[in-house]
Amino acid sequence: MGAIAKEKPAKKQKEEPAQEPESAFEKAVILRPTSMSVGSITTNAQAVLEAVKEKAKQYLDVSKYEGDEKQAKDDRALLRKQKEATKTTIKSIEEAWNQPLEPFLDIAKKITKEFDFAIDAIDEWVKEGEAKEKEKKRKEIQAYFDTKKFDLVSLEKIFDDKWLNKTYKIWDVKKDIDAAIETIYSNIKILENIAEHGMTAKAFYLETLDMGAAMRQIETLKANAERLAREQIERGQRELNAKVAQNAAEERKESRESRNEEMAKGLAASALDIDEPDVPAAPAPPKVISYTCKFWGTEEQLKKLREYMTASGIAYEKIA
Repeated sequence: MGAIAKEKPAKKQKEEPAQEPESAFEKAVILRPTSMSVGSITTNAQAVLEAVKEKAKQYLDVSKYEGDEKQAKDDRALLRKQKEATKTTIKSIEEAWNQPLEPFLDIAKKITKEFDFAIDAIDEWVKEGEAKEKEKKRKEIQAYFDTKKFDLVSLEKIFDDKWLNKTYKIWDVKKDIDAAIETIYSNIKILENIAEHGMTAKAFYLETLDMGAAMRQIETLKANAERLAREQIERGQRELNAKVAQNAAEERKESRESRNEEMAKGLAASALDIDEPDVPAAPAPPKVISYTCKFWGTEEQLKKLREYMTASGIAYEKIA
């Protein structure tokens, strides 16, 4: 006897997820027309259009107005009057057509206003919650930053607003803080190794955290220092030249005064008819004068006589 074949068990059908019933509120707020009929307007607009077209053709030939300017002005006035009357009629028909729609539009505005009122209320609550979450996360970030014992800059200097986003995890924030601190330490070390103006640039960097700007600041300080050094040298040379010129002028003045004094003595002797003795007079002892001066120059130059120093361009100054 042959075996009786067993029926294969039927495959279990996948259960469809139960559809959530539409809430009474959702049903109530679905705006739909309950009855509406599209109106129609019957006018003689097409006939008027044809009549205006036909009349306009007649006015295209303006040669008929030759010698009759009054008729042309009358026809123009008539056309303008009819145009304004037509515009008034169009406006009144438009208002009559739209009038049944106005009550509905008024209610529709009130509906959307009520929606906005509810949405704004919920939105404010959501924002308050988000603000509290961000403040909580900010405190957590500050607490981690404090553990680093890093006081070269404040947290606000390196703070990134994206850290407060929900999608930005706290361990990613910590990695960013560690990287920022390491970068600052590294840049400070680079600036400290710069011989000239490194300390000034370091202070500038801590204010801006802009390494490029700090390096440009160093170049600016170097250029300024070079200009100041050149100015100092040039100023010293200008002062030296001025003092030499002053000394030379004083020497010329003294020489003129001495010549004038000798000339005055000669004139006085001539006026008094004083004859010079035949026997040469004994030479007068040299006049002893005293100078108290302040000199600038090398040790060798300062051993020279006053006249030689002036000729050599070495400045000196009488001191009262």
